[in-house]
Amino acid sequence: MIEIEKVTPNIAFKAANIAKTTYYYVAKPAADMRKKPLDDDLKADLQKLSGYETTYGYRKVTKKLEKYNHKKVYRHMKKMKMLQPRKLKKKKHKRLPIECPIVSNVRWEGDLSYVYDGQRLNYLFSVVDACDKEIIGDYYGLRCRSDEAIISLEEAVKKRFGSLEPVDYFRVRLRLDQGSQYISQKFKDRAKELGVYIDYCGIDCPDDKPFIESFFSRYKCEEVYRNEYSNFSQAFIHWVQYKHWYNNSRIHQGLAYKTIPEFKKQQEALHLQRSF
Repeated sequence: MIEIEKVTPNIAFKAANIAKTTYYYVAKPAADMRKKPLDDDLKADLQKLSGYETTYGYRKVTKKLEKYNHKKVYRHMKKMKMLQPRKLKKKKHKRLPIECPIVSNVRWEGDLSYVYDGQRLNYLFSVVDACDKEIIGDYYGLRCRSDEAIISLEEAVKKRFGSLEPVDYFRVRLRLDQGSQYISQKFKDRAKELGVYIDYCGIDCPDDKPFIESFFSRYKCEEVYRNEYSNFSQAFIHWVQYKHWYNNSRIHQGLAYKTIPEFKKQQEALHLQRSF
């Protein structure tokens, strides 16, 4: 009896003078391999769910029915479109570069915060210079529309550039989140007229505008949380007092423990030295 040697793929490749890389296994799609018919009993039990029971997830349904595996219940509920809709994730935007300007009027940051005056919410729009930390524009009031955001921006432009005349070039970059006030076309158009280029931060990325976030944190800790206001007027007066102290007398760790006027004076002296 003649024994016939088993022909392996390697022997066949050598005999046919072809490379092994030309041969590969084509796997069946996973969906086809796992395709199973639905269990009629489980399907009937799922269709009996009514009222708020239809809001259960597959784990709770498994616990309620007691006689099925949770994977089987999940597969049936998915096929019958009985799973709860998942929360849609917001589109993530690219993170803005992490940088700290070394001169003023290069980058500003703006944001909106809330203050409770004992009766209702007050709204505070603020614009801060990322270099010298000064609050250069703000609006404190009972409304939070794009109009109020524009007022805070106009105040900042007027304080730093002396005029609200439209220009056809960019004076400064302003970082903002994607709040409804800031992404409105009205705000965008006004910022463009004033020569302010807007950088929108990524969603859920507070580190993109750390200076304004730090300011609001300090304002809440040093003023708001230490007082109980009884009305709007009292909360507003305290804001004005705090802003004056913050801009003129408070020492800032980020400014080497100097006040804002002291830091700006030092910057001016350095600028004069470099110009000679």
